[in-house]
Amino acid sequence: MIERTRRIGPVATALRVTVAIGLLYLAGGAGGLSWELEWYDPVLGLVVLPVLTVLLALAARHYTAEPLRFTGPAGHALNCMVMAALGTNPYTGSAAALFYGTTLLVAAWRDQSGCEVTVVSNWILGRDDQVGCPLFSPIDALEARQRMRRVRGPAVAGE
Repeated sequence: MIERTRRIGPVATALRVTVAIGLLYLAGGAGGLSWELEWYDPVLGLVVLPVLTVLLALAARHYTAEPLRFTGPAGHALNCMVMAALGTNPYTGSAAALFYGTTLLVAAWRDQSGCEVTVVSNWILGRDDQVGCPLFSPIDALEARQRMRRVRGPAVAGE
C-alpha cells in the first residue's frame, strides 16, 4: 500500500472546514444573519465563478506549462481585493460565500494547500497553481516546516 504524504496539516484542514461551514451558513442566510439566496446565487457561486477560475488557468497554461505562482504581496493584495469586492456586493455576496465555502471544503478534502480559489481549476486541469491567501498560506507554511523538521529529525552536532 502506498502512503500519501499530506500537503496540509490537521490545523489547516480543520480551519478550512470551519471557515467553509461559516461561509455556507452565511450564504444561506440561516438564522437571519445574512443574505437570503436568490435564484442566481447558486448559478454564480457554483457554476460561473468556478468556470471563470478554470478559464483563467487555461489562459495561464496557454502562456506557460509551469504552475502559476502569484503568492507574493501583490498576489495576496489582489486576492483580498477580489474577495472583498465579491463579498460586499449585494448581488455577488451570497454567490461568493457559496463559491469560497464550497471550494474550501474541496481543498480540505483534496488536501490542497494554498488558496481555495485555485482548487477547482487545479483539479480539472491537473495543475498546481497557487495564489496568495492571507488566511491559509501562513498556516500551510508553518505546518509544512513542522513536517520537514519531523522528517529530517533532530540535528546532529558536528554535521
